[in-house]
Formats: sequence, structure tokens, C-alpha cells
Amino acid sequence: MRLVKLDTPEGIIYINPEHVVAVVKGLRDTKIDTVSGVHVVKDAPEVVARLLGMEEIELDVTPKAVGWKEQ
Repeated sequence: MRLVKLDTPEGIIYINPEHVVAVVKGLRDTKIDTVSGVHVVKDAPEVVARLLGMEEIELDVTPKAVGWKEQ
């Protein structure tokens, strides 16, 4: 089993990359959804994804503005 060491606001945690469901960017921190729960880490999503060994990162470029219409 491979574990990745990540910094959280409370200290250090170790996460098994095989149990990661999603890596989500927040305003200040990055949220990691795993099969056992949610963890918040200090690093940027790109750094976390690289540490976890992800090959490709899917970026959501959907406009967030209300009332936006495609023309």
C-alpha cells in the first residue's frame, strides 16, 4: 500500500491514492474526497493531484454566472 503525506490545517495526514474519489479546489484550500470521508489540505489542487499520481486533471470550465446564456 502506498501512502501520500499531505499537510492539513490541523497537522499531517497520510492518504492512500487508491481511495481518493475527487480533488476539489476551494477558495483557500483543497478538498480531497475519499471513500472514508473528506479531508482539507493546504496545497494547490495541481500539487495534490501530482502527489497522488493522477495522470490527467479534468478542469470544470462551466461558467458560474447566473443568467449567462450561450449565443
